[in-house]
Amino acid sequence: MNILVTGAEGFVGSSVAKALYRDHSIIGLDYLVGRDKSNLPEDMYYINQDLSQINVSQLPEVDLVLHFAAISIERISETPIYQDINNASMLKVLEYVIKNKADLIFTSSGSVYGSGTNFTEDAPLNPLSDYSKTKILEENHAKFYSENYDLNVTILRYSNCYGDTTYIKNKFYPGKKGIMRVFMENAMKGVELPIIRNQSRDFTFIDDVVDATTAVIGLKGLNTFNVATGIETSIESIPPLIEAALGREVKTKFVAPRKIDNLNRRSLNIDKISSLWKPKHTLKEGLKIYANRLEAFFH
Repeated sequence: MNILVTGAEGFVGSSVAKALYRDHSIIGLDYLVGRDKSNLPEDMYYINQDLSQINVSQLPEVDLVLHFAAISIERISETPIYQDINNASMLKVLEYVIKNKADLIFTSSGSVYGSGTNFTEDAPLNPLSDYSKTKILEENHAKFYSENYDLNVTILRYSNCYGDTTYIKNKFYPGKKGIMRVFMENAMKGVELPIIRNQSRDFTFIDDVVDATTAVIGLKGLNTFNVATGIETSIESIPPLIEAALGREVKTKFVAPRKIDNLNRRSLNIDKISSLWKPKHTLKEGLKIYANRLEAFFH
């Protein structure tokens, strides 16, 4: 199968691209300052362009598009106009999908629900950031095009993916470090972990995220699934898990929430996707694997 992966240099995009690279013809697309630090195999077909500005007629023909490209919540919060780039990129992807009569998998976010627990896919959406509003707009574009152009579209709402060992600052729009990467790197350096009180998240290990994403390839029609564990974990309970994963004592400090950390609680219901995929890793298991990978990454 010929597959275009947008945001291919990002955390989840590169993980999925590398997993599919073994059995498929992968075209990676991202927008880098330079490829001296790449997260992809050197021989992977790669296009270095701004997706929001690209001429889709110049792209190779494909059977499937995996659309991961997105400017992060941090960057959009700093520069709100960036949400227009995410929206324009989605419209370019849909133009390309129609041209190729290809399937589309779009990676959205559990943040579209707002703050709460056990959200099902039909729960009301309550975006609390410009980033979340953009994800909802992109979902609506995808749904409209699916229904009006008879496209196979699957929307995946990820929840707090962790396990990142990618280069972050190689992009034109720099990537972000998620909370688990910040905690792990701080612990490895002997720096205090910044803990926000009374917050929880539903953490999903990257290997499970990759499995969930590949499990929905080939689905027909319009589909929306949560990708998570269904387990609510408090931020304050994480330091002992980091200690166990690294085999060393960690220091913590309580900090005030950032403006973008406005979701007090999160867990997603995963019953709908359970016939296709279920997570295999507990948080304790995932963090142990992650610790080993990060140590190898830095050495």
